[in-house]
Parts: sequence; C-alpha cells; structure tokens
Amino acid sequence: MNLYINGSNRKQNCDRILKDLKEKDDILFSLADKSINYCLGCGACVNHLEEFCVIEDDMQELYKNMAKTEKIIIATPIYMNHITGILKNVIDRWNPYSSHPEILKGKTVYLITIGQISEKGNKKVAEDIKKYFEGISEFMEFKMVFLKNFSSGETDDVKEEYSNYQEIIDELKEEIGS
Repeated sequence: MNLYINGSNRKQNCDRILKDLKEKDDILFSLADKSINYCLGCGACVNHLEEFCVIEDDMQELYKNMAKTEKIIIATPIYMNHITGILKNVIDRWNPYSSHPEILKGKTVYLITIGQISEKGNKKVAEDIKKYFEGISEFMEFKMVFLKNFSSGETDDVKEEYSNYQEIIDELKEEIGS
C-alpha cells in the first residue's frame, strides 16, 4: 500500500495525476480537503512526546497513514517558485521525525512537480525543490526520488498538455513499483 499526497489547495492536475497513479488499495490524502495548521515551534514533539505533535488536526491522520506505508508519493504545483504553503505546513509538521528518524527510515518519498510554464522553464525551480527534499531526507533518513516535472501549459490541464500522458503515467507507475 502506498500513500499519495496531493499538495495542492485544489483538486486539479496533482489530483488527476495521483489518481491515475494509485492502485485500488492505496491511500490518497488530498490537502485540499484537510485542515493542517502550521508548526508552532514548541518543540514538544522533540522534547516531551514519544511521537507526533500536540496540535490536534488532520495531520494526525497523515502521521498514521505515513506509518503504515513504505512509499509516499507527493505531487505539488509550483507556487511562487516553491511548493505550496499547505504542503510546507505538512513538511514543517514532520518535525517529530527529526528526533525519531527511525519512523521514516527505509521509506521512499517520491516527488512530482507541476508548473504552469514549460518543463524547461520550470527545470531550475524543480531542481531547487528536489534539493529541498533531498536535504530533509538526509536527516530524516528516507530515500528521496524525484519522479517528474510536469507542465500544465496554456490549457492548465496536464492531461491535454501531453499527447503521451498515459505512457508517462505507466512509466511512473513502473518506477514507483505499483
């Protein structure tokens, strides 16, 4: 079973791609449907708790789903040359894993970015986002794999932008091993 995280505030391209990738028993966690508060920086997760966070919101559900899967696939649109704010909240709330890296150790996090401009135009930004996740993976001890930098193009529809869309999805499925 894999966990698919839609890092978008909307259910459009990221949602479509993840739904096309996921299998029947996989979990799709769409941040557009969830309430994820920002990290308070209180340190309780590091200093006093065995695991997770004192904030009671939908992040608790995500922690449980992350614990029971070996592969986490994240799709995020590119907003302001980075990931979305709500996905950044999620990543900040991974702070318990910095003091308990054994929770993510051995898991693989796959990343897909979707930008409005061309793949070539988004290449530098996608590379920066990849480096951001690689940095996190080093101290949280998970494997990070950058899968694909899509462009939604002029149509704002990634499926219409690529004549070989299904072929790309099949290749990504193979790489994920689903």
